[in-house]
Amino acid sequence: MTKLLRMSAVLTVMALALVSCSDDVDYELFTKYTYLLNNGWQENIKMPINDDNTVTLPVYFGVNGTTGNNKDITVKLAVDADTLEAYNFDKYKNDTSAYYTMLPAGCFSFDKDSYTIAKGKLNASATCTIDLEKLKEEASIYNEYVLPIRLAESQGEPLGPSAYSKALYFINLTNDYSGVYAGTGRLKQIGTNYSSDAGGKQLYAISKDECYLYLGNADRSTAHSKKLIAKLHFTDNGTVEMSAISPEIDFQPVSGSYSFKFTQNPNDSRKLSRRTVLNLVCEYTDVTDVYSHVRVRYETTLTMNDDVMKADWPNAVISTDN
Repeated sequence: MTKLLRMSAVLTVMALALVSCSDDVDYELFTKYTYLLNNGWQENIKMPINDDNTVTLPVYFGVNGTTGNNKDITVKLAVDADTLEAYNFDKYKNDTSAYYTMLPAGCFSFDKDSYTIAKGKLNASATCTIDLEKLKEEASIYNEYVLPIRLAESQGEPLGPSAYSKALYFINLTNDYSGVYAGTGRLKQIGTNYSSDAGGKQLYAISKDECYLYLGNADRSTAHSKKLIAKLHFTDNGTVEMSAISPEIDFQPVSGSYSFKFTQNPNDSRKLSRRTVLNLVCEYTDVTDVYSHVRVRYETTLTMNDDVMKADWPNAVISTDN
């Protein structure tokens, strides 16, 4: 019986040793290659606008496998217009008006010509800087832009399959005021008794202190919606200066204001819960009405709730009222 116990103990030790060895696989189980960590369609990467009106987009890439990385691997990135063209056609077919626009080449740059995944490391990153002032000069800040990127070269390990080495980065600009707002408001036809409800809005960032929205109940899918774009400039004193990009609508601002309310985030002591309230009143001609260009008065109160880091708002007045 004692011999059986001893033999059992020996076998147990041997089994544990084999399990321990299997944790450190010394041969490659998969095909090793380099790839983009954020590949495919990418629309949820927030891109805060910097004080100098630039945006910094990090691009992460790495090497896969089970044996780690025992060498320096050099990769190069390239713009991939063909992938964006294929994506647009696959999504919208012949409706070219709905196509995403490629970010103009003169508006962005990478920090290096090539990048190294160092020996012993599994990933590295590149930095793409987007200059919004150049974008305003060379194109329109109001388009939906995409930056298509692919891994173009890889020295040390082969490039991964196309699905993992290409990415479409939707240019998702953000500032302190941008985001999706709930809303209650009215859209009144001037000179008549007719009015309709006006709902929530999305504010799109275009600079550190500017956003734009689509007036009334229009959005990006509305026909001729670009004619109903209003630009909002948020001042330090709580007022909002409004203007329109199309003279055709004869835009007349009436009033605009905003306010923040901060409370302590109940789940994270590093954060504050912020409530933004935006009040807008303006008048314009609705040129999207194909039958008659009606003059309307747009009145709305928009609200957005989100969480912000305390470190980003050192002077925030924290309310105890929820």
